This record gives sequence, structure tokens and C-alpha cells, in this order.
Amino acid sequence: MIRLFYNIYNTVKIVSVIKFVAINLAVFAILLVGLNWACGVYLRKTSKSNRSELPNYSDNHEHARAVFADYNRIQHRYEPFVGWKTLPYTGKTTHISQSGLRTHDPEATDAAVKPVVRFFGGSTMWGEGSDDDNTIPALFNDLNPRFKVYNHGQLAYNTRQEVDELISVYSREERTDVVIFYDGVNDAAFLCPKVITELPAHRLVPMYRDKLYVGRSAMIKEVMKKIFIEDILAVIQKHTYKPTPDNSPYDCTSDKEKAEGIAEMMMKNWELAHEIVTARNGTFIAVLQPAAYIGNPRTDHLQLDEELGKNFDEIYTRLSKKIAERRHPWIIDLSRAFDNQEYIFIDFCHVSPNGNAIIAREISNVVNGLEE
Repeated sequence: MIRLFYNIYNTVKIVSVIKFVAINLAVFAILLVGLNWACGVYLRKTSKSNRSELPNYSDNHEHARAVFADYNRIQHRYEPFVGWKTLPYTGKTTHISQSGLRTHDPEATDAAVKPVVRFFGGSTMWGEGSDDDNTIPALFNDLNPRFKVYNHGQLAYNTRQEVDELISVYSREERTDVVIFYDGVNDAAFLCPKVITELPAHRLVPMYRDKLYVGRSAMIKEVMKKIFIEDILAVIQKHTYKPTPDNSPYDCTSDKEKAEGIAEMMMKNWELAHEIVTARNGTFIAVLQPAAYIGNPRTDHLQLDEELGKNFDEIYTRLSKKIAERRHPWIIDLSRAFDNQEYIFIDFCHVSPNGNAIIAREISNVVNGLEE
């Protein structure tokens, strides 16, 4: 009988211990989820939300806030060959068509007979930091109302994705008279990270490889990381990371072969696009775009990543050399277009409307010069 009571006592004790541990683990998990969520809120508030308050927008900060509010609501869907494209959207300052293209003005009644100009690029061409009427394509269209202008810019696209999008345009038999590629930033910023080990590539290659075609255990691990610790680790890194050549997330300065491969592939993508367009009786123009790390733009209002800047310089130096050597008359180097005292950049590559106006005028001069 004594042994029976002893066993019952031990069983109750074990159950109590298990319950105690389970309750504490549950409380710890809830606290961890809460902390991770709070870190996520902090990161979102401190990442890019203050761009609307930069001196670039001193004439109307309220409108700038509306621009970035619309930008933060933009969503994407999978798109064959190019990887992704924006979903249709209607906001106060931003409108995206059913085909995923940003628009700027209603189609004119005689649009069917107008020559068509198509702009390709990443988020700088798309117009991050500007409303619909102040993107590069929109401002170009204001200067040249005789054209029907389409904005094929998409967030984070690089030259290879633009070639794929261009091919899709032709395969749909859409009229195309002039094609303009605006590049440099995304080929440098999103191919120089060490996680990019093969070319060609794009920004989301690491994510695709980690999340697609992986086993169930890997998927569960990814979900658990996102729920419990992802944003906590990001905050820790934000406040403790000190970039050095040894721990830099980029390797274009240390891996000269990779840097050369990126620059050469970008040139070949431009040349391929030129062949595609001119073979169909169109005009092709490639533009090397400005970046905050290149030349002497005003950046005293920004906090820039020094390590990323070194990698930018590596790629742009090689690109500038190749442009000079190949002497393609259809490549325009505007990498130093913002060498003045205006506030133009709102981060390492995106600009306020005054910057888009400068680029639109430069491209307009080139296009009009071809017609003379």
C-alpha cells in the first residue's frame, strides 16, 4: 500500500513538473512572439518611413507621406520569366494597371496612332519617391506629348529581367518604337551580395532557393524562425553590426572576377536588347543611372552604407570603362547627372521628383536628337 501511494505521489509530482515546464515554455513562447512582433514594428518604423521628412520634400511633406503610404501598400505576384510584377492598385498618388504597369495619365484619343516609347528599369524608373505625374516616363511624356509612353519599371528589376520583359512585349505584338533601359543600381546592389554565387541572378534568388522545392522540415524551420526570432535578430544586427572587409555582406571588391562578370553581363544584356529592338525597326537607348555613391551629389542628409558604396564604385568603374571602350552611341552615361547642390537622393539610389525631372530632360534631349 505504501508503495502504491509512493507511485501515485511520484506520478503527481512528475505531472506537476511537466505542467510547470509547459506553462513556462508557453509563457516564454508568447513573450518571444510578442518581442519579435515589436521588433518588426520598430524595424518598419525606422527603415524608410522617415524619407517623407527629408528636405527634398520641404515644399509639401504631407503629400510625400501620401506617396510613401501608397508605396508601402503595393503588393506583388509571381510573373513568369521575370520573377514578379506589381498587382493592380489604385491609391491617392499611385495607380497600377491591370497588366501591372504604373500609369501616369489617361490615354489620349489619338493614342493608337502615336509612336510608342517604353521605359524599362527598376524602382527608380517605376518612380519610388514620386507620385504618378512625377516619374521619369511621366515627365518625359509631358515634354513629348506626341508619344504614347509606357512605364515597364518594376521594383528591383535588373538588366536581365528587363530583357525578359522586353521579349514578352514583342511576343504579345505590342507596338514598340523606342525602348529605353535605365540601369546600374540593381545590377550592383543586388548581385554584389555574397549570397549571390552564380550569374545571371536577381534579388530574390536566395529566397526562392530557400523556400521553394525544399523539404517539409525546412519549411517548418523557416516559419518558426519568422514567428519567433527573425525580427529580433534583425534588430540585434542593426545595432551591433560594424562593417569591415572581413564581414561585409558584399564581395565585389574582394572578388574581382565576380565584379567583372556583373559589369560584362550588364553590357551584354544591353547589347542583346539593342539587337532585339533594332532588328524590329525600333530605337534602343541604354542609360547608366546615377547613384548616391557615384560622383559628387549632395548626400549630407542621408546615412549611406559605406561597404555597399565600395562595391558600387567597383561595378561603376568597370561599366564606365566598358562604355568608353565599346563606344556604342546608344549608351548614355548619366551616372553624374546629380553633381550639384540640390537635395535629390532620398536613399542610396531613389530620388525625389526634381531628380526625375533632370533625367527626363536628358533622355528627352537624346530622343529628340535622334529625330533631327
